[in-house]
Amino acid sequence: MQMLVNPLFPKRQMGVIFTFLCFLFAHLSGETLSLDECLLLAKRNNIQLQELRMEIERAKADLKLALSSYYPNLNLTSGYHYTKDQFRETTGGEGSFSTGLAAQYALYQGGGIKAQERIARIRLKIAEENYRQVENDLVYSVKNTFYKILQLQEQVSLIQDVKKRREENLILIRLNYNVGRENEPNVKEAEANLAQSEYEYLKSKKNLSLAKLELSYLLNRPGEDITLRDEGREKEFPSLDSLKKEAENRRPEIVIAQKTRLMAQEEINQAKSNCFPRITLSSSYAWQGKKVSELKGNWSAGINLSLPLFSGFANQAKISAAKINLKEEELKILALTQKINKEVEEAYTNWQLAQSNLTVSEKILDATRIAYQLTKLQYEQGRTTYFFLQQKEGELTQAENNYLNALYNLRLASANLEKVLGREE
Repeated sequence: MQMLVNPLFPKRQMGVIFTFLCFLFAHLSGETLSLDECLLLAKRNNIQLQELRMEIERAKADLKLALSSYYPNLNLTSGYHYTKDQFRETTGGEGSFSTGLAAQYALYQGGGIKAQERIARIRLKIAEENYRQVENDLVYSVKNTFYKILQLQEQVSLIQDVKKRREENLILIRLNYNVGRENEPNVKEAEANLAQSEYEYLKSKKNLSLAKLELSYLLNRPGEDITLRDEGREKEFPSLDSLKKEAENRRPEIVIAQKTRLMAQEEINQAKSNCFPRITLSSSYAWQGKKVSELKGNWSAGINLSLPLFSGFANQAKISAAKINLKEEELKILALTQKINKEVEEAYTNWQLAQSNLTVSEKILDATRIAYQLTKLQYEQGRTTYFFLQQKEGELTQAENNYLNALYNLRLASANLEKVLGREE
């Protein structure tokens, strides 16, 4: 059966179909993710973050409950009452209908309502900072695993180059052995070096699979084949003093400690409010009568004053306990500030060292590559021995690994510095 194709079929539609098929094939063959996309997936799918989002919503509900104290209470009541006096000789009792509307409003509570509102707002902020703290740790874990995968991918590629280089050297040594210019122990050593590179290749492939498995669980997408793309973003940071100030203002732990101190202050105000009078305004309007058609209305309003005289020293004890809590929170802030400054200084120093190490490793790699190429040329010309060739090849392999490690150690140092600064990205 022949398929008839319309010669007038627009080329644009053919292009659209081709693009769709390419997209479908790319989707089926595996998803390629950037670091930003991995971070977005991790934040969206992380179970602990989902639980903390619920804590934030609960704190918002508690804030609404605290704000409700600013509004009056309004109640509508209605009923029927039947009474019979047992001392009277009448056979029946009397019934009456009643309906009423009552309102009550707290004019003054000694500052307790305002303190309760502030405490609710502080708890909401603490819930948000708890979320940000876990998010900060998750971001660092994703970055760490992301860079580990990229490093292992580069390492697999590097070992393939080493393996190819050692295969070429083995061929060259065997040729020299066949013409009597090389001995058997050197051939055996070259074969062992090639076998070692094959083992390192299998080991790196296994480590790469484990790292991808770790990332898939961080993204809460276990079992998926994840392919990463490197966008090569290098971070720059300002001076150490400005970073310390940023961490003191941004770290979730320090923000939580500061808010906890404010809450301790509000708890003092709340405890003191129990020593002040309470003033309440109330009003009501009621209808009452034996029949619905005979209901008569009456209105009443009043203001109530309640003054606490003695509570068995309970109020004073609460105030003293709240002041002790406040002092403890202030000491915690001082200790936490020192800890954060130390962490920032250490992370900043490690980042600087990682930068210097990358520069030095790159220069050593360039020099070792030239030395190896020169030594290999000399060996091919019979002007040096296999010992020096093998030595230079080992130095080149080590320099390549050192450069690769230095490159990703710099990225990890940058990620760690961002973590101690409290940055979420």
